[in-house]
Amino acid sequence: MFKILFIGDIFAKAGREACFKQIPLLRKKYKVDFVIANAENCTHGRSLNLQHYEQLSNCGIDVFTMGNHTYDHMYVFETLEKADKIVRPLNIVCSTKEGKIGCGSKVFICKKRKICITNLVSTQCFNRFKTTNPFQTFEDLLRKQKQKYDLHIVDFHAETTSEKKAFLLSFANKVSAIIGTHSHVQTSDAQIYKNTFFITDVGMTGPKEGIIGAKPDEIIELFFSKRTKFRMEPATGPYQFNAVLMTFSKNNKPKEIKTIAI
Repeated sequence: MFKILFIGDIFAKAGREACFKQIPLLRKKYKVDFVIANAENCTHGRSLNLQHYEQLSNCGIDVFTMGNHTYDHMYVFETLEKADKIVRPLNIVCSTKEGKIGCGSKVFICKKRKICITNLVSTQCFNRFKTTNPFQTFEDLLRKQKQKYDLHIVDFHAETTSEKKAFLLSFANKVSAIIGTHSHVQTSDAQIYKNTFFITDVGMTGPKEGIIGAKPDEIIELFFSKRTKFRMEPATGPYQFNAVLMTFSKNNKPKEIKTIAI
């Protein structure tokens, strides 16, 4: 058996504290072999600085994926330059500053298994960088890939449930897992579909009493008024920890997917 834990969007201090406490416990409890986490909201709700990357690496995260908030702060360029365990969105226009640093699909080795991790972001998200069509970009990647992997895990950071389902139906049986991120609410559709693990959204690891991680006041005001701009400040208080645990057989076939909500 080979077990991969995929952690939903780590949001700010509460999300980091949840990881520091829960990851060692979960690795021991479930005998987890490999840990992936979406970290685009890790540093004060936006992007990922080098300090937080190192802290979370030390607590047991093997690979970090990102999303539409990857480049919200300039410090992420230093993180991407110095860190070797980050996979940022693949479908960034290559000629841009953002597209010239980092990697959107990368292979990692764990217990003699070659694990390819690919990150894609929807064009329907609010992106501060230029993107290409994620469906076409991923199709091109699969067509050009010559190396064979034991496992291929995709983090599809997308806005709508329909887009994530369309992605599953397009690429099922071509990859090992398609894990949806971005909406911060764990869905109840974890499944194996045509030899591919899938969940529409793995959820969020961060402030439990906020609105998808943020302080409620300003966001609630948006729904009462015509206000369009606000500052997204991370909420405080107790945390929640959302993840999925994927179990693969000895021949790397999907065997079981379990949602975790703490």
